[in-house]
Amino acid sequence: MFKEPHLEELIVKSFSDSISHEENVILKEWLHELPENLRHYRELENIWQLSHLAFLPDDIDVDEAQLKFMQIIDKKKFIDSGLFVWFQRVAAILIIPLISLSFYLIYSQFFQSKISNIAYQEITSPLNMNSKLNLPDGTIVWLNSGSKLKYPVKFESNERNVYLSGEAFFKVHADKVHPFIVSTNKLNVKATGTQFNVEAYSTDTITAVTLMEGKVNVNIGNSIREDLKPNQRMVLNSNSNTYTVLESDAQHWGLWKDGILAFRDQPLSDVFKRLGRTFNVDIQAKDPVIARQLYRATFEDESFEEILKLLQISAPIKYKRVVDSKKDNNIYNKEKIEVYSSK
Repeated sequence: MFKEPHLEELIVKSFSDSISHEENVILKEWLHELPENLRHYRELENIWQLSHLAFLPDDIDVDEAQLKFMQIIDKKKFIDSGLFVWFQRVAAILIIPLISLSFYLIYSQFFQSKISNIAYQEITSPLNMNSKLNLPDGTIVWLNSGSKLKYPVKFESNERNVYLSGEAFFKVHADKVHPFIVSTNKLNVKATGTQFNVEAYSTDTITAVTLMEGKVNVNIGNSIREDLKPNQRMVLNSNSNTYTVLESDAQHWGLWKDGILAFRDQPLSDVFKRLGRTFNVDIQAKDPVIARQLYRATFEDESFEEILKLLQISAPIKYKRVVDSKKDNNIYNKEKIEVYSSK
């Protein structure tokens, strides 16, 4: 993949803001050679971000950080298949959090002694990938593809506040004295120790909370509060400014964190939306009747191509791929698939 033997080092230097002007020119030339080069760079950038908790600049040993990062790359990449295939395999087994743990162990001693004010870390789960995080209080979070979570490096207040954009599954460490609060654009979820799933993509009109076990309080604005019980799902529609609480099998709403896509009598429009986020494609239903048709299936080890074929067999649809187009900055648009009725 790399035409220059030291390009890996230049990439890492660019992440740590230690790259020189001359080195930056070389790197930019390489990035503009091929669209694949920029994609590789973005994937490495996501890994770097996931590998670094928020810490003070004076505490960073840049050379040491670069060395560790390069060692991770060297140990993991396959000579014949290249970094791109390696990243795909990493995505399949959700191994990214191990890299984050390595850097956390290296720098954790600095955090305890140097941070006096509240510092926040923001983690973005790369497209096509799910990420597992361990928060400072022992809470475990799974972030779905393209989702963001902002949280303090250390919980020091009476409440454990985190901020979510996207979808995440929370396994909250029990602490009745210090409530755990998930804030989204539309609602807040308050818990003391439980497991639940939150869907809060900024581009969606639907925000949902599904409770697997324990109990949570869902607050909408300053006046509406709902207490959910296990296997209840609260769905807020921002267009109509209304919400409903439904009985639902909560388990299947969190299966995505294990690499399983489960659909239970959901409209095909919702199925296409979730598949699009999982595989980073744009799937558009061109027939409103098809978009509303309910669908039931479970996909576990199938590739995107296999899922498309199964959909075409099990639902009255046919699909067409739209040829990728290149933007002015030499980056290809997201792949688009148009779905039509087969009748």
